[in-house]
Amino acid sequence: MEKWPDTLIAVVGKGRNCPPEVYELAHEVGGIVARQPGCLLVTGGLGGAMEAAARGAKESGGRVLGLLPGLANRTTQPHAEVDLRLDTGLTANGRNIVLASVAHAMVAVPGSHGALQEMIVAVDAGTTVWAVGEHTTRLPGVDYLGSTDELAARLTAFRAAPSP
Repeated sequence: MEKWPDTLIAVVGKGRNCPPEVYELAHEVGGIVARQPGCLLVTGGLGGAMEAAARGAKESGGRVLGLLPGLANRTTQPHAEVDLRLDTGLTANGRNIVLASVAHAMVAVPGSHGALQEMIVAVDAGTTVWAVGEHTTRLPGVDYLGSTDELAARLTAFRAAPSP
């Protein structure tokens, strides 16, 4: 039986009306996560940066978990780039809290209120949060990285570090 990845890396960012440059960045980030042995990409399961990250992960041979808000609370359609889709039955805010709470680490590409909420919940939980791209809001406790190469190096070091 194939072993599933055991390190959950969330990627968060702009959902609706995702600018092309953010979509491309999220796609690249998804590929970086997928190329890390033992990493499972976790997204909110909808469009925009979530779909882009998932697509990048799948194209790089990775696994993807999509955590959806309940059917009545979806602003866009779920994307197809998942290995496992879980309908939380929650509002988008509730889903954001679940996603931020289950991740071992989080990568944020530019987003809006939902992504900021996820980042705040993750930081409050003591989860490592890296941000790449141009973020207009800076949150304490988030490591703002200068490049995706720096992200790849941080993720490699994170995977190599002993678990607490």
